[in-house]
Amino acid sequence: MVLWLICGAVGCSSEDTSSPSTNELVAETPVDGINKFQAYTQQYTENTTLSQNHATGHIGDLFFTHWKDGGTTSLTMQLDGSFDVSWQGGGYNYVGGPGWHYGDINRVIGYNFSEDSGANFITVYGWGYDKTMSETDPAHLVEYYILQRWSDAYEPSKNGVFGKTFVSNGVEYSSYRTLREQKPSINGPSTFYQYWSKPNQPLPLGESREIIFADHVKAWADSGWILPDMNNFDASDDPTYQVMAVEVFNPPKDGTASGRVWDATPK
Repeated sequence: MVLWLICGAVGCSSEDTSSPSTNELVAETPVDGINKFQAYTQQYTENTTLSQNHATGHIGDLFFTHWKDGGTTSLTMQLDGSFDVSWQGGGYNYVGGPGWHYGDINRVIGYNFSEDSGANFITVYGWGYDKTMSETDPAHLVEYYILQRWSDAYEPSKNGVFGKTFVSNGVEYSSYRTLREQKPSINGPSTFYQYWSKPNQPLPLGESREIIFADHVKAWADSGWILPDMNNFDASDDPTYQVMAVEVFNPPKDGTASGRVWDATPK
């Protein structure tokens, strides 16, 4: 997340483990391994709205993450992958959206955003973590972003190391790496890297797009930036999820972002 404020992971604040609201149906059996995380709220079988501070879970075939450190923000999700994030202005940070509870180098992420009234980031967002690596090596834990839309409030290239320019699925991106030192993460306060892919300009609304994740992993690796394990439950606060996220921080006014995400990986 943003270097001066953002926690970047849904596990970085005190957790709200309050009961789900009345329109949330929860299945009896959690996904194997995920119930170790206190914020995991199991499987939702109806369209669902979340407003608590910290929740993760599954809705339909998708995982979701929902985290804020204050303020008023809600995440509404439908079983088909459609979702809506609504926020009120204030001094806080929010990140959330649907996807998968693990990253997959071969995944192609399909999405279409119909509305964005001021989100700081609309992005593929996730983590990799290798518990066998030394915690003193920032590469043991990586937070990554494949930006699609962003505001002018934060520019990742400003404090980042430039990697390369590359083209993926017709979009030209530039890659950057930034460092977070003893900041909140999916594994508690840690020192870790952030990898970024950023298009030349924000991509337009109302278009269905596909993000070929392997292209970004390769571009980062070309600069020596390797992603650690993206499919494990080893971290303390959350799995190594991969989602299409909406993020806002210190929003000056109320806003909404709406879209849909799906797995576009060739079968």
